[in-house]
Amino acid sequence: MRTHPTPARPLRRIAGRAAVCAAAALGLAPAAAAQQAAPASFYRWLAPPVEDQLVADTTPIPPGRGTIFVPLLSDPDSEPHAIVFDGVRQVASGPNGSRLILEPGAYTVRVGSGPPRQNAEASVRVAAGQTAVVPVRWGGLRVEVVDEHNIPHRGSFELFSAADRRQLLVGFGANTLRGERLATLLVPPGLYRIVRRGENYRARTDFSTVEVGAGDLVHFKLVIDPTTGALLGGGVVRPEEIGIVTESAPWSRIYSIGVSLPYSSTTNVVGAPNQTSVAADVFLDAHLAYQRRQDFLSGVFEVEQGVLKISPEGSPPPPLQKTRDRVRADLFYTRFVSPRIGPYARFGLLTNARASSSLVTEDMVVAVQRIDGSRDALAVPANSNFRTGDAFSPHLWREGAGVNARLLRRRELRLDWRGGVGLRQNRFNRALFLDDDPLTPELEYREASSFNEGGVEMTLVATARLRLLLLNSNFDLFGNIFGGSGDGFMETTDELHATIDWRNTVSFRLTSDLSIDYRLDLLRLPQVRPENQVTQSVLIRYSFGS
Repeated sequence: MRTHPTPARPLRRIAGRAAVCAAAALGLAPAAAAQQAAPASFYRWLAPPVEDQLVADTTPIPPGRGTIFVPLLSDPDSEPHAIVFDGVRQVASGPNGSRLILEPGAYTVRVGSGPPRQNAEASVRVAAGQTAVVPVRWGGLRVEVVDEHNIPHRGSFELFSAADRRQLLVGFGANTLRGERLATLLVPPGLYRIVRRGENYRARTDFSTVEVGAGDLVHFKLVIDPTTGALLGGGVVRPEEIGIVTESAPWSRIYSIGVSLPYSSTTNVVGAPNQTSVAADVFLDAHLAYQRRQDFLSGVFEVEQGVLKISPEGSPPPPLQKTRDRVRADLFYTRFVSPRIGPYARFGLLTNARASSSLVTEDMVVAVQRIDGSRDALAVPANSNFRTGDAFSPHLWREGAGVNARLLRRRELRLDWRGGVGLRQNRFNRALFLDDDPLTPELEYREASSFNEGGVEMTLVATARLRLLLLNSNFDLFGNIFGGSGDGFMETTDELHATIDWRNTVSFRLTSDLSIDYRLDLLRLPQVRPENQVTQSVLIRYSFGS
């Protein structure tokens, strides 16, 4: 087996030495030596040499058992897991670069990104108390998909084996500007054809070829038109040419604009009033990320605003109505002590930017129950707004610290779990919520009380991708253990109030920058009201970044 990340095989080394000797006799040794050094710089591993990987992995070997070690070419989050078979029965699977504990005996190890039967295969024998290193009989292929301006995107392609013309896999690019990592495709040695998604091996246009040798890590840049999916070019490059966010530029920035403009007009329609309604929903967000070595910092700032205007024929129009009003800021930092786990700290704010009101359609008396126990009765005329809250009322603050774990890192699914302790400050600033008693003639509102909370928090962050669909889900659960009024110190409480903040976005991608988004947010604050606060919207979103 090879113990160092260099692509040269024994026959290559012999031929190379002979060429160097011959060139030296002619006075051309420097040029020949440079030619021999070139492939190593192109096909070198991103992972350390095998000897260093073995030292870094501290998995203990239980008495009477042994281990298998599959060398890592790039990083464990980017490579598929090796599969170990005892005959036809699968007995183990795990990330490359880590020891797999097994009973002594003979095993078959399959490594690859394609179907198991098409993957590279090696036989190893495990002895008690020892580690069997699997010989590297596969190669790696990292494909960065970019557009004509060298901007990475999630374009797809198909990979065929030239030896038998069979499709090995469907590959995808990665939006490295948003922190996504390139997948390392592990394949048996050979010549491969990269074709446009949906084409076959016989494609005469929109294809490229690449040779992958055993132990080589090939870095390939593929140019795809993000709108049409056409292959515009491709070739092997140095590792330094892969990726937009480099060590010297660890910051990435993504900005998004979402717009929805519903318009409706009816004139002389049987059973419908003559009226026109125009609405506008605008969503703006900025996502900033910093990633260098073990440190990861991200910040999100979102503003969503919506208005509705109704113009009925023959009657005065009602006041302009606010349909959406949300301002959210989140700051998150983690330092990974291992590739998957590290402590985190977070800070968040949820509020609104404009005053809130409710439309009253007929003359009505509105009763307001105040926090101090008093009760106000207000006469509100028809077709007017009744104010229920000022700008920035409420504003909800969030702080927390704990452990962040990357549970899954797959192309189709990514899942992070966070758990720790947190604080919450809920400031309602005399904002009102509906608490009507249907048995009374008045329309009744209640003034919300501000309060503090302290307890435990748990967050699940998931990203799922299925072709042109992308789902982002953020489930935040908080259990209150001690709390008190907004004006006093926190005090212990016997009640465990579970607060839920669940945010979901489903994106249907039209192009690399343009998508149709469906957003569903659920907020549950049982201390204020038992019902869930649900908001939904459909927007056309345009994203750009650097």
